[in-house]
Amino acid sequence: MEKGDKRGILGELGVKIDTLKCTGCGACTLVCPVEVLEVIDMKARVKKGCINCGKCIEVCGWMAITLEKDKKKK
Repeated sequence: MEKGDKRGILGELGVKIDTLKCTGCGACTLVCPVEVLEVIDMKARVKKGCINCGKCIEVCGWMAITLEKDKKKK
């Protein structure tokens, strides 16, 4: 479901939350059309079902959300 590294949480389809930048404000959760973002312990998390629309990336004032390409898949 989620893969973790030192800097963030990567959702299945590539939306990555940088936990060092995320303030847990919840702006991303308000714009997600499929409601797969949630804030836990003051950090946003991506649940299964993300459609990669990018609305969360656009609304994040802290630039904590990015779209990562899976390097394993070609």
